[in-house]
Amino acid sequence: MPQSRQLAAIMFTDIVGYTALMQHDEQTAVAITRHYFSVLKKLVSSHGGEILNDYGDGSLCTFSSATAAVKCAMEMQQLLQHEPKVPLRIGLHVGEIFFEDGKIFGDGVNIASRIQSLGVANSVLFSSEIYSKIGNQPEFKSVSISRFHFKNIHVPVEVFALANDGFVVPDKKKMEGKLQEKKFVPKKIIVGVSIFLLLLVSFFTYRRFASAAAFTGKEKSIAVLPFENISNDTLQQYFSDGITEDIITQLSRIADLKVISRTSVMQYRNTKKSIKEIAGELNVAAILEGSVRKEGNNVRITAQLIDATTDKHIWAEQYDRDASEVFAIQGEVAQQIANQLNAKLTVDEGKRIQEKATASVEAYEDYLKARQAPVSQREALLKAVLKKDSTFALAWAQLAYTYSKVPAKDPNDVPYYIRKSLDAALTAVNYGPDLSETHMVLGDVLKSITLNPTFSIKELNKSILLNANNAEAYVFLAFAMMELGRFNEAEVNLLKAKQLDPLSDIMRGGWAILYKYSRNADKLMAYIPPPSARTREGRRNGLKLYYYFLKNNYDSIVVYADSLPDPVLLAIAYTKTGKPLQARRIVDSLKSASSNDHAFEIGIIYAWLNEKQQAMDYLNLAYRLYDYKLISIKVEKIFDPLRGEASFKELLRKMGME
Repeated sequence: MPQSRQLAAIMFTDIVGYTALMQHDEQTAVAITRHYFSVLKKLVSSHGGEILNDYGDGSLCTFSSATAAVKCAMEMQQLLQHEPKVPLRIGLHVGEIFFEDGKIFGDGVNIASRIQSLGVANSVLFSSEIYSKIGNQPEFKSVSISRFHFKNIHVPVEVFALANDGFVVPDKKKMEGKLQEKKFVPKKIIVGVSIFLLLLVSFFTYRRFASAAAFTGKEKSIAVLPFENISNDTLQQYFSDGITEDIITQLSRIADLKVISRTSVMQYRNTKKSIKEIAGELNVAAILEGSVRKEGNNVRITAQLIDATTDKHIWAEQYDRDASEVFAIQGEVAQQIANQLNAKLTVDEGKRIQEKATASVEAYEDYLKARQAPVSQREALLKAVLKKDSTFALAWAQLAYTYSKVPAKDPNDVPYYIRKSLDAALTAVNYGPDLSETHMVLGDVLKSITLNPTFSIKELNKSILLNANNAEAYVFLAFAMMELGRFNEAEVNLLKAKQLDPLSDIMRGGWAILYKYSRNADKLMAYIPPPSARTREGRRNGLKLYYYFLKNNYDSIVVYADSLPDPVLLAIAYTKTGKPLQARRIVDSLKSASSNDHAFEIGIIYAWLNEKQQAMDYLNLAYRLYDYKLISIKVEKIFDPLRGEASFKELLRKMGME
C-alpha cells in the first residue's frame, strides 16, 4: 500500500500504574478504564480528533491543530479527577506521520510517546513545537522543564508542562522515561578524552583571555530600553511605556537574570547613544529594544534582543494581537529572553511570568495612565480602575503608595490617610500574595504607621525574595537598616540597588542619607548633586547645610542661611554662635504659623536651647501626629542634646527603637 503522509498534532495517553492496579484490585481497574475511555471518546470527537489506537490503558490520537489537542488534553485531565479518578499522563507533539499497512509511523509518533513516558498522574507534557503554537494563548499556562535526550531521537527535545491550576508539573529530578541509556566507556578512553578536552579548553581559554577582558559576570544581564510609540495617536505613549515597564517587571522575576530597573532605562528615551555605550553605562551584556503600535483593540509589538558586545541581533519577534493578549506577549518575551541568555527559570518563576495582572484590559490601560499621573491626581484614577477590577493587586498597591505619599492639608487628617494606606496595602497583599510590589508597599506603609523600621523589614525581605531584581525594595530595606543604626547592612543593600538601578535618584539619595545618619560629612559632600535640571535645588542646598552641621561649622550655616533656608539648622547655628534670641524668634514664628504643623521643628530647636521638657512635649506631639521626620530619632545628630533624658528614652521605647 502507498504511504499517506500528513502533519498532525499527536497525543499519547497512559494510565499510570495500571498493570499493578489490575493485579491488586481488578474491579477498580475496570471502573477507571471505563471512565477513562468514555471521556476519551467523547472529548477527542468533540475537538475534531481521531483515536488511531486504543491500548486499553492508553491511546494514540491525532488532531488537526495543536490548540485542539491541548484543549482536549486539558479537559480530559479535569474530567478524570472526578470519581473514579484516573491517574492519567499525557504527551503531545506536532510532527509528520504516515500510514502503511494500516499502521501509523513517523518520528512525530515516537517523540510524543517518549514525552508521555516522562509524565506523572494528572500531567500534560508537550514539545516546543506545541508550545510555539499555544504559548501566546492566555488560557494555557506552561513552564519549560528541560531538554531531554530520548532513546533513538538524535536531537534533544525541550519539554514543557501545562501549569494551569490543578495540573501537576513533574519534578525534573524525579522524571523517568524512554531516555537514552548512559553507555559504558572504558576507563582508558575516559582518561584520554578528558586529557584532550582539558587541553582543548585550556587552548581556547588562553585565546579568549589573551584577547579579551576577564569575566565580568555580565552574560546574564539585560536592560530594556523604552519601547518606541509608533501609534498614530501620540497620547498612546503611556501604553508603550507601560509595556516597557511590565516587560522589565516580568524579566526581573527571573532570579538568574540581572535586570536594570525602569528608573535608569527610561532616561535613555530618544537617546543618540549607541547600544555599546548604553550597555557600558548600565553594565549589561544585552539590550532589548522595540516598538508598540496600538490602534483600537489591535496591538503590534516588535522586540529585538541585541548582544551588546557584538552589536548583533540574537533574537527578534513581531506580535500582532488583540490588546487582551498583552499579558501573554509580555510573558512570552520574558521566556524567550531567558532562553536566549541561558538563564535558569524555576517552575514558580515560569508560572509567575505567565500570570495576568488583571482580567480587564480596560482596567489595565487605566492603571497605566494612573501610574504616570502625578501622585496628587492618582487617587481618583485608581479608584476608577478598581471599579473595573476590584481584585487588581497592583492597583491596590499603587493606591496604598498614593495614600502614604499625598501630603495632608491638615495634620489632623494624617491618621485618616495612614489607615487608608494600610487598608489598601493589606488588600494588595491579599490579592497579590506572590507579587514583590505588594509586599514592598506594605513594608513601607507599616513603617509610616508605626514609625518603627523593624516592622517593615520582614515584608521588604519577602519582596526581595519574590523578586531579586527589585532595586527599590533594596533601597527601602537600606533605609530601614540605617534608621536602626545598622549602617553596614544598609550599605550592602544600597550596593545591590546601585547594580540594578545605577542612575536612580532614590538610590543616590539613599547614599546621601546613609552618610547623613552615620555622620560621615566628607562622603556626604560627594553625594551632593551638582546643579542640573533634574536636581531639586532645595534638596541640594539642604544637604550642603547638613554638611556644615556635621562639621560643626555653624558660622557657615549662618552665612548661607538666606540662600539655603532651613529654620531648624539656622536656629541651631544661632544657639551655637551665641545668638539664642534669634533662635527663639524662629520658634515664635513657627508657633504662629501652626504648632501642630511644626511640632517636630519646634521640639528640636528647644532641645538645642537646652529647654528639654519643652522639647519633649513637642516631640511627643509630633509622634501623636505621625510625623515621619521622627524616623531617624535613633541615629541623627539633631537629637543628640536629648539622648540622656529619661523622657527621650521613653519615646524611643514607644517607637520600638530601644
